[in-house]
Amino acid sequence: MSEISAQTGPVRLFVRQPFTESKDHDQSVVADVLNQLVELSGHPRRLELLTGVKAQSAATFRSSFEVETGQKFSPCGFRNHRLSLLSKADGFINIRTGMSESSAFELSYHIFRGTCSPILFLVSKRAPIKTTLLQDLQDLCDVTYMEFEDPKELNDGLQEFIARCRVKFPSR
Repeated sequence: MSEISAQTGPVRLFVRQPFTESKDHDQSVVADVLNQLVELSGHPRRLELLTGVKAQSAATFRSSFEVETGQKFSPCGFRNHRLSLLSKADGFINIRTGMSESSAFELSYHIFRGTCSPILFLVSKRAPIKTTLLQDLQDLCDVTYMEFEDPKELNDGLQEFIARCRVKFPSR
């Protein structure tokens, strides 16, 4: 398969975090991962976190959406905003700290309707993937799974994933 490198500009990452079912511990884990990504930006490639650099929770994501977009929160408006961000992504990082139906929706959209850019599952050992349809997706897309206890363990894997983003492959 021939690859055409597209290494100019920032690597645009869509970082999926749990919202409606998130707890304080989940928000802390997400914050640690986001902080690592911020620290990795520019070493060697600049990162643009399309979904922001703030860990959200069930209590904050709606108001954060309203501030970011200037729109009143609605499921349709939120979904359209998220899919618009996803359409720009050079990579998709799914931080899994618990079950999330919305994550499954965005992942499915990304693979079957979106850009199908590389996907990285960061799976907390406290929240293993039990859903068969989310396991072993490598036949559909460039997908990597990393299990972790402490987000600090993820640095090398994040760097490897970022290096794979923005490489354009022929149409599937």
